[in-house]
Amino acid sequence: MTNDDLNAKTGAVADMILSSQKVVVFTGAGVSTESGIPDFRSPEGIWSKFDPDDFTIEKFLHNPETRKKQWRILVEGGLIADAKPNHAHLAIAELERLGKLDCVITQNIDNLHQKAGNSPEKVIELHG
Repeated sequence: MTNDDLNAKTGAVADMILSSQKVVVFTGAGVSTESGIPDFRSPEGIWSKFDPDDFTIEKFLHNPETRKKQWRILVEGGLIADAKPNHAHLAIAELERLGKLDCVITQNIDNLHQKAGNSPEKVIELHG
């Protein structure tokens, strides 16, 4: 695909969004990777650094060390707390400011949509 093709397709999508009454946006891990939050399955993702079995419900419930390890990852890692919204988050927040956004359905529990300016009641965090 050439740059001209990409620009034409991007423009067509932008026109569809702006001419719509309401838009629902779906996001997943890829939208937050630019903000420094790793996804799970890419070569640099979470699974490349940790054993996926540590994230099973069985191991979590029956192994105190697994629970401590996961808590350290969340609290000490600082990845989520230090992350800033990127251009994608800001563009989605702009859709809300324009009155076009019905809601954001996201698999991300990183609060970046809200930090970008989306109303908490417009963000549905759904993962698992």
